[in-house]
Amino acid sequence: MADPQIAGKPSRGHKKRERTRHQLIAAGLAVLAEKGEALTISDVVARAEVSNGTFYNYFADRDELIDALAAHSLISLAAESATQTTDQDPARRFAFATLRVLSRAAEDPTWGRVVLRLLDRRRSYSRDIGGYLREDLNAGFDEGRFEFGPDEITLDVLLGLIVMSIRRIVRGDAGPDHAERVLERALAILGVAIDEARILATEAVADQKRNTH
Repeated sequence: MADPQIAGKPSRGHKKRERTRHQLIAAGLAVLAEKGEALTISDVVARAEVSNGTFYNYFADRDELIDALAAHSLISLAAESATQTTDQDPARRFAFATLRVLSRAAEDPTWGRVVLRLLDRRRSYSRDIGGYLREDLNAGFDEGRFEFGPDEITLDVLLGLIVMSIRRIVRGDAGPDHAERVLERALAILGVAIDEARILATEAVADQKRNTH
């Protein structure tokens, strides 16, 4: 019989490890939501119903767990943003997805602080928070909606704007129309005429309010 690993199929042991890791991540996210950055390893293992030894089989320490929680949240949010709108206009999709990120930081400042901490520690994760927009930038450029595609400079400018906006939000310095202004500026950076950028930003915020009430 062929070895399942050689055949490309995960073994029972591999599946169990994945389940346990997901269990720890889910527990960590739940504790993070309740206690914020006061989260402890003891809290997480108690919620996951595993031993301390099991925890250390997967994570070296609390910091590594928090890195994993932030990365998981970024990737999940990016995937969610990409599937929550069927609008064919890449400019509208970009505005909606960017608003999702900013709104999550406003709704859950602890999430925003953890994400910022991760981005400060590991710059490579900036591609996770920006990964959701690559497809829309490509489509917008190909369709003539944007003047720029997902080249490194454009991504750096947009990611810098988004990350600094999250920082302002979690500090409590963002005004009530902050997200709308960020969307407007981001679209203008991509080459959308300022009047249209303002309209798209306003519509994205209005759509979100309708969908959350």
